[in-house]
Amino acid sequence: MKFSRVVFWIAGAFGALALVPLYMKPGDAMYYGFLATLVAWQVAFFIIGADPKRLRPMMIPAVLEKALWILTMAVLYFKGQATAVDLIGSSATHGLLGVLFVIAFLKTRQHGS
Repeated sequence: MKFSRVVFWIAGAFGALALVPLYMKPGDAMYYGFLATLVAWQVAFFIIGADPKRLRPMMIPAVLEKALWILTMAVLYFKGQATAVDLIGSSATHGLLGVLFVIAFLKTRQHGS
């Protein structure tokens, strides 16, 4: 259970810190709406981390969020709207967190969820 708590709290903190500079960039309403959704996910990660056993089912959409992020970056890369550095860096970070979320999901079950 401790593993799950730590993983989701780190994900929430890392994500929240990564979003701060993005709010400083100019963008349209769609851009800021996208950022607001990301903020909501960081809050969800903190909430899951607070009670992983009870909120274990929410780990499934958390994994999906990470997988969809990687897929989105790949599409943007192949459309020429993201660099290889963006793709690799983002995929490595989100991929690692996605794998850790899966491990957290499995470990939480082992503890009698």
